[in-house]
Amino acid sequence: MRILGGRRRSPQPQPLDPSARIAWEAAQRLWGVRMADAQLLPGAGREVGSFAWFSFPPTVAIDPALVAERGVAGELESVFAHELGHHVLAPSTRIDGLKIRHQMARALTASGARAVNADHAATLANMWNDLLVNTRLALLQRRAAAGAAAASAPLTEPGIVRTLRITTRSGYDSADRLWWVYRRTYELVWNLVPGAFCPPVPPPAPPPLGAAPVVETPLSNFAPKFREQELALRAARREAALAAAELNAAITSHPQLDADLAAGLVRTFLADPVSGALRFGMLAAPYLVEGERAAAADLGRAGSLMGRACAADDAPATAKELGQVLADGRLHGAVAAPDGRAGDADEPGTEAPGQGFGVAETLALYEASDADAVMAAYYRTEAAPWVRPFTQRRPALPDASLPGPLAVWELGDDLADIDWPASFRTSAVLVPGVTTRRRTWLADEPVAAEESIELDLYIDSSGSMPAPRRGSPAVLAGSILALSVLRGGGRVRVTSFSGPAQVAGSERFTRDHVEIVRGLTTFFAGGTSFPLDLYGQRYAGLAVADEATRRHVVVLSDDGLRSMFGFGNEPFSGTAATVRAALTTGTLVLLDAGRQVADAAEGAGYDVLYLQTMDDAPAACARLAEVLHG
Repeated sequence: MRILGGRRRSPQPQPLDPSARIAWEAAQRLWGVRMADAQLLPGAGREVGSFAWFSFPPTVAIDPALVAERGVAGELESVFAHELGHHVLAPSTRIDGLKIRHQMARALTASGARAVNADHAATLANMWNDLLVNTRLALLQRRAAAGAAAASAPLTEPGIVRTLRITTRSGYDSADRLWWVYRRTYELVWNLVPGAFCPPVPPPAPPPLGAAPVVETPLSNFAPKFREQELALRAARREAALAAAELNAAITSHPQLDADLAAGLVRTFLADPVSGALRFGMLAAPYLVEGERAAAADLGRAGSLMGRACAADDAPATAKELGQVLADGRLHGAVAAPDGRAGDADEPGTEAPGQGFGVAETLALYEASDADAVMAAYYRTEAAPWVRPFTQRRPALPDASLPGPLAVWELGDDLADIDWPASFRTSAVLVPGVTTRRRTWLADEPVAAEESIELDLYIDSSGSMPAPRRGSPAVLAGSILALSVLRGGGRVRVTSFSGPAQVAGSERFTRDHVEIVRGLTTFFAGGTSFPLDLYGQRYAGLAVADEATRRHVVVLSDDGLRSMFGFGNEPFSGTAATVRAALTTGTLVLLDAGRQVADAAEGAGYDVLYLQTMDDAPAACARLAEVLHG
């Protein structure tokens, strides 16, 4: 949990006082859950940015002084219940929280945001989660009040409604249109009269952004040799202004309609926050983009009154979490275009209309995480539909052990070793060390060693190849091959090469996909010189591959691979052919329209797959995987 940063001492949690204890217990009864006591952390709220917050592992905390300052000390049950609802309903888990934020980032990108802004994504995620939690909480409180009314208690307004009425007083007349949509959505889902949380009429839209007038110097003032350049510069300015105007026109926001649509989304996706997040984001994101552009034009409309989220868990996503998040199919496919066209493509690699969310945007969203882990998760997810595991049929092998006789399970033995059926057959009353039994095991024939499958993958990272951080079909193709080998039980070694002495990657074969993608995404952007010296050293003295050891070499490159066969490096001209003799297969995947290495590759025993464009590499490598595993 992020509380006070590193320059101050974190306040010590205080135990719940009697009134807070009553409120906390009531909040847990509303949701029907039990968890560790909420924490009272005086003075922490201003650093967190809220008077109450939640974090993972599941924790709820409040700043009692700030609660009183905001005027909601009398609604402490609702304050606790709201934060508790984040653990029960939305986002419920840290993984789902990351997924919801990811969906909001996709919506911002599709709405024309200048760049991926993690804070804006968090703001939209907080809005969506709060809407879901508060809507369900009001329903639970109404049910509880109805039950109390049956016992002759008066029926009262739900506490969360009263709490929102207090906390929305500040900025009631704000010109922030996103803040208005948020408050109006509550009025709609709770069937409140217009004006309960916000003015009945939304704030006006900011004026359209027009290009600043440009005073152009007469062409006669320029020397004749510079006039053509000046004309080209003016034409470029006009094209840029036209593009900006078209982009501004594409941003549409209608607060009344958007609030009504948002209320419908809340009702529809109340139990499925991740699925509804992108739809809500597409309604709300244009308002943040409006504010971003107004701020850039110095119109004084930067930011939103939504403020900081009550989620205080800002730890960077780990490699495991990134894999879980990006593997969710709901986070993929292009977002619907402004004209309403569908976003998802039918086949892997086919381009869909709309705005995508590529590796550059993913890196920006998870900038606090390890970049190698982000790219590994991204390319692994993109490669998954193409993967063809390297496997082969083998006879069934015996297990290394056979069930033996029963023995007494003693105190101190591993609890997992108890054979419960055998123990209950011995006696209906379990007495540890007397009637408890465990199964012993006998050694069987040793399990035969499986075949070793190795992929030695070389990827060209010269300046003519696409940059991995901007989206590289070559890296995706390499990921497809690597994952195919890993899922078949094999190992992979990746080497990135460019100009002389520009070589990187692993010296060993590995099953670590992060290490593999780190090698694939190394980018030198230099010339092209295949590392024949290293290539020869690695295979020097190795016996010819057989059925027990299958060695595959694949090289991904464009039209600069003549150096692999000694062109410009004559002392190693026979290295490729020598290495090929120790391999099971050797394949070059090339973008080489001139077929410059065709004869040399054939003479050395290498197969060549030619590409029309580098975008063809993923499909080509998927077919190659099928061929190699048979």
